Amino acid sequence: MDAKTHDELAPVATGSFETPGSPTLFIPPREPFSLAVQTGAAPPPFGGPTPSEVGQPFGAFNPFNPFQQIISGGTRARFADFGNRLIDNENVAERFVVGVKGDKLFNGTWGYDGGFMYSQEVQYSKFQGVNAQRYERILNANDSLFNPSSSDFIGQTIPYNPFNDFRVPIATNQPLIEFATLRSRDIFTSKLATLDLNIYTTDLFDLPAGGVGLALGGAWERQTFRVDPDDQNRLQQNAGVGRIETVQGGRKTWSIYAETLIPIFSPKWNIPGFYSLEFTAGVRYEEWLNNDSNAAVPKVGVRWQPFDESLTIRSTWGEGYLQPSLVQLFGPRRFLLGPVHFTGFAPVAQFGPQGSATNPLQDVVDPETTIEQVPTRTLHPEHDRAWTGGLVYTPKFIPPRWGTLTLTVDFWDVERSGVAMFLSPSVIVSGYNAGRFPGIVSPAEPTLTSPPSALFDPEGGYAGVSSPYLNGGRMRANGVDLGAQYQVETPGGTFTLLSRWTYLNEFVFNFPGDRPWQVAGRTNNDWFAGSFFGDVTSGDAWFKWKGVTNLDWTWHNIDLNFTLHTVDGFWEQKFAKQFDGKFRQHWVDATWFTDAQLSYSLIFTPPVEAAPVPGYSKGGKEVVGKEKEAPPVPYAMPCWKNILNNTTLTVGVNNIFGQDPPTMFGFELGNSVAYPGSTYDNLGRFVYFRMIKKF
Repeated sequence: MDAKTHDELAPVATGSFETPGSPTLFIPPREPFSLAVQTGAAPPPFGGPTPSEVGQPFGAFNPFNPFQQIISGGTRARFADFGNRLIDNENVAERFVVGVKGDKLFNGTWGYDGGFMYSQEVQYSKFQGVNAQRYERILNANDSLFNPSSSDFIGQTIPYNPFNDFRVPIATNQPLIEFATLRSRDIFTSKLATLDLNIYTTDLFDLPAGGVGLALGGAWERQTFRVDPDDQNRLQQNAGVGRIETVQGGRKTWSIYAETLIPIFSPKWNIPGFYSLEFTAGVRYEEWLNNDSNAAVPKVGVRWQPFDESLTIRSTWGEGYLQPSLVQLFGPRRFLLGPVHFTGFAPVAQFGPQGSATNPLQDVVDPETTIEQVPTRTLHPEHDRAWTGGLVYTPKFIPPRWGTLTLTVDFWDVERSGVAMFLSPSVIVSGYNAGRFPGIVSPAEPTLTSPPSALFDPEGGYAGVSSPYLNGGRMRANGVDLGAQYQVETPGGTFTLLSRWTYLNEFVFNFPGDRPWQVAGRTNNDWFAGSFFGDVTSGDAWFKWKGVTNLDWTWHNIDLNFTLHTVDGFWEQKFAKQFDGKFRQHWVDATWFTDAQLSYSLIFTPPVEAAPVPGYSKGGKEVVGKEKEAPPVPYAMPCWKNILNNTTLTVGVNNIFGQDPPTMFGFELGNSVAYPGSTYDNLGRFVYFRMIKKF
């Protein structure tokens, strides 16, 4: 399978100009510094970073800079002149499966199945953005690009002017923008090979209520992945992005399992209150050879029908585990955004006593602080416990001519421990202030063994955090799923009403070292959530209620359905009292969006002859006399029917009434799209046509 996507995002954002692990950006001073300043013998005349701190070449200057100092440090910008980022991804997926299967073995109740599966997915990721190294060159009027006698003269002597309105293009900037535009191509490859064998029986031995079922099996699995970045990304030239390193990782695992079904009561006994009762039990053991870790988890269940098939009561309880992903274990390291806000932040002591003139305390207010996410190879599996319990009820007292009704109710509770999470920026900054976490000053960078750290530019300004994955996060969630289906057949077609709803009663999580937070009915990008759950620039939520209701009508080859999507509202925190001295929340409204779809299937069947035809029908030899000499009558369908047979034509419309998504501001007003961008889109009413032909 070969699938391609194309996205156009906002212009590249730099984050801090000096984030450890990302390219350092700067605008040279208006005129070249004196020799003393350029050699470090004297500080810049009007302050700011020194040439050595940002890596400024000798004699660099930009005549459009209104200041005789280097612009860098915590400065932020978007490269609007370069237009939107363009992302073209091509995914090539391949899958090969071969297997064996047998049943009715031994006494007719045994069977087996096994197979080998190999799959591979390769993503070719093309990106258009800004080459930071070339961008620095076009800013420097003293670069050889602008020297007519140099071999790499670009054809003009005027450098790039960054102080402009991108809506009014500057002619001399255009060839420089083309020169500094980055076009990269990264390759991401993942492979999976599995070998499994399962043996089962429906009648291991007999109990009074029936045969005992048993299934045994085992599997072997090998996973690998590789990241091959473009040289521009590998050499840290992509502005706004850290270095993408070549990464290769993998692991091998083997596992065995056993599961049984034990009937206790059977319908043939006709015992009141115990029409049917059966239990299931299972266990699974898995071992990971890459880190010598293992896990064994149980599962039990019960299914009870007290009166007849109209009412089923069911429940399951089990434990589970989840190995860290290969990205969490091996990388690459990623750069994310999350909110942080602290007053009286203490810079690293190497700049002098904290709070002194050379090392003053800082107020950090940043809804989009840089988070450098670092892999950790020592992560162990997370564990969970899950319980579900509910019923399925199909009342028999409703006459068949009035249709059938089915109701479902399922309660659930899930607890997870040892979750591989990374600390939120606020936790890391608090830990740094308390002396638990170190500070790292650019050009030094966090390593794969560095603990959570606060990051600083060369002058001591706050630049972000480094947050490696850690085990120790905990989550707990519970709620209920509700469903109802009603179907009735009439002379005018079949009508089906299906409604499914879920209610989130509680969702509690805590990062390692942080207190639990109850967030059901809230946004998932609050300041205490960092960027682990949601993107601060778009937004999503843990909704209390979500539901989908579908009304469908089918008649002959026509299918018409309407779908109502219901998404609950939620609270978001615009300002936090501990940060801003005020507490202000905003209610993001609930929504009801309606879709519709109409389909018609073209299905033709060849006509059946009324009488045998000689030369055409199998029974033609029975025709004698003049009938036998008559020319054959063709009973095939016309060509156009053969072409259109088994074709389904569909027309549909999403968001019939053209509703807008609800308004969302984000923490510290940091939402870049002003609506929950991870839940909704801004397409409005969308009409589509589709044709499916089956051969």
